[in-house]
Amino acid sequence: MTEPTDDAEFEAFAEEYEEHRGALFEIISDYADEQELDDGLLVALLLDLAVTARMIAYADTVEKPSASGLRLELDRFLKDAGDHVREVKKGAEEFIADLRKENDEN
Repeated sequence: MTEPTDDAEFEAFAEEYEEHRGALFEIISDYADEQELDDGLLVALLLDLAVTARMIAYADTVEKPSASGLRLELDRFLKDAGDHVREVKKGAEEFIADLRKENDEN
């Protein structure tokens, strides 16, 4: 999946992103339920997989991978992850309100 360049492309990108995100979330949630994984363990596994995927992506996309280049890529990943968490925190109130509403309905 490539980064969008205009509004129409962004809309298509966002739709595709949410489709993949939803599908992966369902697969992972089902697996975690079947295996009775603790939430903390699941998060640790997903973080480990995310870092590993980024490392593999680095090695696959450069002509001559190096340890120093990988370290720089992991620094970029850390920044991206921090940016994402900061962005998600802005919606904390809405997330909790939606969760409470869903719990009240069940």
